[in-house]
Amino acid sequence: MYGRFVTALWVLTGLSAVFSLLAWRKREDPGGTPMVVFHLALSVGAASYAVDITATTLSTQLLARQVATIAQGAVAISWLHAALQYADFDRAVTRRAVGLLSLDLLMLMAVLVFPGVSLFDLPPSGSVGSLVVTPGTGLTAVFVAHMATILIAALAGTVVLVQLFVRSRHLYRTQAAAVLVAALAPWTIALTQQYFLQIPEDATIFAWGVSGIAMTTGLYTFKTLDPVPAAQETIVEQMGDGTLVLDVDGCISHANPAAETLLAGPEETLVGQQVDAVIPTWDKVAVDDSGQSDWSELALSVDGQQRFVELEVSPFTNRFDGLVGRLVVLRDVTERKQREQRLAQYKTIFEGVSEPVYVLDEHDRFVTYNDPFAELVGTVEDSLVGERFETVLGQMETEPMDDEPGEFLIRTASGEQVPCEVDAADIELASGESGRVGIVRDISQRKEIESELAVTTERLETLVEAAPLAIVAMDTDGVVEVWNPAATELFGWSADEVLGETVPVIPAENRRQTIELHAQVLEGERLAGHETELQRKDGSHVDVSLAAAPIRGLSGSVVGSVSVITDITDQKRRERQLQLQNERLDEFASLVSHDLRNPLQVASGHLELASQDASADVRESITAATDALNRMETLIDHTLTLAREGRDIGDPEPVSLRDTFARAWDAAPTSAAERRIRDPPERVLADPDRLVELFQNLVRNAVEHGRDGATPESGPAADGAGAVTITLGATPDGFYVADDGPGIPPDQRDAVLESGYSTNDDGTGFGLSIVETIAEAHGWELKITDSEDGGAQFEFSGVEIETQGEEPTAESS
Repeated sequence: MYGRFVTALWVLTGLSAVFSLLAWRKREDPGGTPMVVFHLALSVGAASYAVDITATTLSTQLLARQVATIAQGAVAISWLHAALQYADFDRAVTRRAVGLLSLDLLMLMAVLVFPGVSLFDLPPSGSVGSLVVTPGTGLTAVFVAHMATILIAALAGTVVLVQLFVRSRHLYRTQAAAVLVAALAPWTIALTQQYFLQIPEDATIFAWGVSGIAMTTGLYTFKTLDPVPAAQETIVEQMGDGTLVLDVDGCISHANPAAETLLAGPEETLVGQQVDAVIPTWDKVAVDDSGQSDWSELALSVDGQQRFVELEVSPFTNRFDGLVGRLVVLRDVTERKQREQRLAQYKTIFEGVSEPVYVLDEHDRFVTYNDPFAELVGTVEDSLVGERFETVLGQMETEPMDDEPGEFLIRTASGEQVPCEVDAADIELASGESGRVGIVRDISQRKEIESELAVTTERLETLVEAAPLAIVAMDTDGVVEVWNPAATELFGWSADEVLGETVPVIPAENRRQTIELHAQVLEGERLAGHETELQRKDGSHVDVSLAAAPIRGLSGSVVGSVSVITDITDQKRRERQLQLQNERLDEFASLVSHDLRNPLQVASGHLELASQDASADVRESITAATDALNRMETLIDHTLTLAREGRDIGDPEPVSLRDTFARAWDAAPTSAAERRIRDPPERVLADPDRLVELFQNLVRNAVEHGRDGATPESGPAADGAGAVTITLGATPDGFYVADDGPGIPPDQRDAVLESGYSTNDDGTGFGLSIVETIAEAHGWELKITDSEDGGAQFEFSGVEIETQGEEPTAESS
């Protein structure tokens, strides 16, 4: 019995030595180095065990048993180390586990060094068989601790290998079987020896041998794991691309973290699902007969979000080239696809935009440009691609600011430099590199306008500075923005003192009224001829005439006001002097009216009494005297009219021109005149009484200078019976009164309007002067011309004419 057992031990020693050499050749692979140690320790342990059995002396048995025990510990620890490396456990965890268990080896070596420490309580003498089973041999605490270490290592290694078997059984079936044999062999043989075989020695060493041979054979002979699980785990789990391992039925048996993130929801897992359930468009993947496919692009919906992936399918085969599964590599290209879509949109815009557009790379070289840009610079298609932007860049007009366009001179092929505005922005090119896109706008016309505006602005500033009138511009809050030298001269404040400050010229008593007027101007109204008092720097007041208008911004809204201020101090002084003179003249007129009329009336009365009893000769003299008195009374009337009424009129009102002319005709001596009406304006805005007076003087003047020299009598004449024809007609902006008398020579037309001028010995010389005075009082302009019949024509322009259904309108020549 012992002979066959020992023979088996020596065979195991040889096999282990051979397999240690095989493992040495694969020492760089995962689990390779631990398997070298495993087989060497197993070979030493088997040989020591054989010596222990066959030795006849107790000392030899003890030494052999101690060596075998140390080798047994090395076998268990290296077996666990190989399993951990093979299954790709964390290196730090592996090192800590192996280091902790290696304390058992240190303890066993201490037994050899220190005689006082022993594994066994020795029998009195040696015998055939292993020392462990010799009657009388007892096991110490050190040996029990050693056996516990072996048990822990065996259990841990078994768990690791069983997990590896479960994880890889679908794809790596041969190697998975080898792993399962390696995991279960120590326990199977131990249980078989315990319950079924009556073997006097410990056969677990053969179990370790079977396990080691299975692992080595599975790893290095069949080569069914390519890559091996450890490498596969390391590579696949850390890949940026997602990977799926499918069995032959399309079931997902493994998914790395990248695939879980890409395809699964927060609470989902991919393992165990069918691939076509996870990827609905799986049927669109073109897989050839060998199970291989090129990269395909698919659109997916994950948690309601659209994603784009590229995937490639590769087959897994066993050593007989049979298909055992597929590896699916997934690459998330959503960002690239979105970038391509954006680039497609940019391209559509790029090709459709009418403005010149270009694209530069990060080195400011042209990538592309559209047709309008090519037309602008005068080049052919793509001839600038690869060239630097400076090749078309002239002198820079303005330095570009962040997020603001810059102005450049773009040089054309003909050498012309075109002013352009360039609005550029950063973009990402299709290659993933950064670049810039620029939109170019030809601003030649704008530059011309800006140049013209600059010239106009300079001229206006010059006019404002040189203007003799004070010009003040304010914003909506009354803060001064423009203050010209004339304003300084008028008010005393310099521009530096008032610019940016509230306007200082408004006296306290006029402030409220001025604020109201300023508010009206800001609402869009214009102010003209407003007379008020303003304040100088020295506190004195000055009479001014104010004209103001709103200032509008580019949007059309009012942003301030400008005022032109005229010093009317001298005018006001003259007005006061004139008022005083008028008062004195009124006193004089009253004196003339009272002191001259009374004697004339007395004289007229006496002459009338005297004429009753006088002879014919005397009566003729009395008549001459009466005419002289009547002429004096007419002179007094005209003098009073000029003195009292002058240029004043009452409130104008719409009056009928025909009716007013008829009233004047009936009151004038028109017995030697004929009246003619030629479509005059129906109604005009005038003072009715003063207009009657105007017509009376014109009619009287025409009759007195009639064509046949007839003497007029009081009262109107029948139409058509007179010696002179007087016509009322219309002009484009007023009316006229004409006659067919001798007319007025051009060199006398200004003189006849002067007071006291007359070509008739009996005339007073005031009639036409009164006509001019009344016309000017209405704001009309009087012009004397020749009539159609060769007589005098008096034209009145600037008359406010009332048309049918409308308010009177002013027309000026």
